[in-house]
This record gives sequence, C-alpha cells and structure tokens, in this order.
Amino acid sequence: MKATKALLGRATALAGAVALAAVGLAGVAAPAQAAVAGTLTLNPTSGTVTDNPMLTGATTSAACPTGFGDQAALRVGPVGAQVANLNRIASDTGYDTAPFTLTANRSMATALAGTPADGDYVVVVECLSELNGVHPDRFETVIAVSGGNWQVKGAVDPAVPTTTTLAASPTGPVESGTPVTLTATLAPAEATGSVEFRRGGTALGTAPVSGGTAALTVSTLPVGSNSLTAQFTPADPAAYEPSTSAPLGVQVTAPGAVTGEQRIRAEIAGGGLLLEMAGTDVALTGGTVGGTATGTLNTAKVSDLRGTGAGWNLTGQVEDFVGPSAATIDGDQLGWTPDASKVSGSGAAIAGAVAAPGSGLGETRTLCRADEGSSAGVFECGAGLTLGIPDTTTPGSYAATLTLTLV
Repeated sequence: MKATKALLGRATALAGAVALAAVGLAGVAAPAQAAVAGTLTLNPTSGTVTDNPMLTGATTSAACPTGFGDQAALRVGPVGAQVANLNRIASDTGYDTAPFTLTANRSMATALAGTPADGDYVVVVECLSELNGVHPDRFETVIAVSGGNWQVKGAVDPAVPTTTTLAASPTGPVESGTPVTLTATLAPAEATGSVEFRRGGTALGTAPVSGGTAALTVSTLPVGSNSLTAQFTPADPAAYEPSTSAPLGVQVTAPGAVTGEQRIRAEIAGGGLLLEMAGTDVALTGGTVGGTATGTLNTAKVSDLRGTGAGWNLTGQVEDFVGPSAATIDGDQLGWTPDASKVSGSGAAIAGAVAAPGSGLGETRTLCRADEGSSAGVFECGAGLTLGIPDTTTPGSYAATLTLTLV
C-alpha cells in the first residue's frame, strides 16, 4: 500500500512538472519564503528592453540545491512581484552539480507582454525538481529600467576614450604681439568639460568645451619657437577620459624682423643586427663522474640598430662532448640558466627558458630574444652552464663547440 501511495505521489508530482514545463509566456509568482541562493552574471550587462534576445548568457554563482537539478528556468519581473519566462524551461538536468549558464530567446518586453515601466526588476534562475517542484531559493540579479533601456543595477560603464586635436590661426610665423587663436577639437564631440592650453609647462589659459571645441586667443607668445598643447579635462571623469593633443609649433618673430627659412634634411642609414662575443673559450670546473661541472658562458652582446623593430632571437646548440679514446657525453647533458639585460636603447631583451642537464642544448634553445616592436638597442645575454656527467663516463678531458645563432 505504501508503495502504491509512493508511486501515485510520484505520478502526481511528474504530472505537475510536465504542466510546469509547458508554461509559455505566463507569469510565475515568486515562491513563498523565497531566499537568494546566489547571484547571476549577465551577458550583456545592459541593453534595450526590445533587444532580442535580452541575454546571451545568465551564469549562476553556484549549483542548484541538491536534488533540484532536473530543470532550470530563466525569468524576469519587477522586484518582489511575478516573474515571466525569458526562454522555455531548460531540461538538460544536472543543474545541481556545478554552476551553469542559461540563455534567453526573447526580449524583456516580450517576456513581460509589453514595454516595462521605469524601475527595478530582477532576473532570476529557478531550480526545479520533477518530484518536488520549484526550490524556494533562487539565483537573482537586480537590473534598473529607464527610458526603454536596462542595466545591471550598480554597474558602471567604462569611461569613453577621447582625443584632442590642436590648431592655431594664424599658423605662423607671426610677429610678437599678434593675436593667435588656439582651437582644440574634441572627439567624440559629445564630450563636455574644459581645455587648458599650455606652452611647454606654462598654462596660457582655460576655455570650456562647447559643441566639441574650445578656443582661446593669446597675444603673449614669446619670440622664438613655441610648443603648444591642449589638455582636455572632462566634466564627468566617469563618462569620458582626459586627453592631451600632440604638440603644435608656432614661430613668433620680433617686431620688424625680417625672417628667412632653411629646410634641414638628414639622411639616416640603418645599422645592422650584430653579435659580439666577450670570449671564445669556457672552462667548466668541479666535474666528477656521476656529478656535474659548472661554468659561465661568455657574454654575448646583441646590437639591433636596424631601425625596423623587427625583433630578434639568439639561440644556442652544442655538439656532443668528445673525450679520451673517442668517449662522448651527449650534448643534451649541457644545461643553462640564461639571463639578459639592456645596455642602451628603447627595447627590452628577454632571457630564454632554463634548460636542465639531460634535456639541454643538444637541441636548439633560446638564450635571449627581443619581441617585435621592442628590439632596438644594445643588449647583453649570458648564462650559467651546468654539464651533467653520467656515471658511465670515462674520466678525462672533454670538449664541444657551442654555436650561437642570431636571427
């Protein structure tokens, strides 16, 4: 009899679950005594109420409560009120084993059967069991709707980058005392704030931005070459980023001066990619059968004066060590710990990976390198060397040639 009741109860519960899964756009009331099981990470974090779909992903911060992993529902509605489906109920099962992501297949306006009024709404994921229905605890994140747009409540959009361009009229040369109008143009033009005009480190004045531009007229530029810039300060730093124009040169002459111009040109030839060695021989010491011998690689100097920033790579490979009676030690037994430093220039050298005896320089290994765009200058590369000596090695003097290749 108990078994019959149990089966009957299960059949009733399953029928209820099927009916629940068939709910389309109908609203679902918040479960009684509902609590928050966790939060949702929404993608995107903002949009319009008519975007379809509203969400490409809603990821839970944890798994559903144990035993409530048969189905999961993604829904939206006013805070504290009825919520409506943003998609059909998901039935992949296993939602109680790990965090998961659900997607929407309709807009917020479609789910709520009309354009939602301004205010706070909640996006929820509810966990379902075929036997026990909807769990009272759910995952939720609050969003704010305003003017047909929605955004995760409390989320802050990143500040918009700006660019500032400076122009002068007249462009120069101008006689001392002549009014020169400096005009800064902002992009995007919607940016608001102020622009400070500067001559080197000296402030010339500040003007407000209106319609994407700010202007200042000055007649106090000193005789000579003046390097001018415009620095934009946004009215709302959270909305727009500050920016500074490229320097603009304005030549000012003394009153009554007669000027002449000469154009200076220079032909600059590129240098080469050069490799220099501080020495040609390295002595390893402390070697014993079954032990190691150690030493220091002579410094290799790399000069990249090509002016191309193409990058370079300095590699090394050693042949097998040959000893008495043609006895050998495999080249892979020579390992190294590279180091690299900059002597001069704008680039940066990067040391290669450590190679241990046994998996060492029998194969080509990088001693140091410089990546494309940061290879110009003069650099020094070196390494500590360690030769692993197998316990079957014949005692005596061994030698091998290490070849460094710069490309």
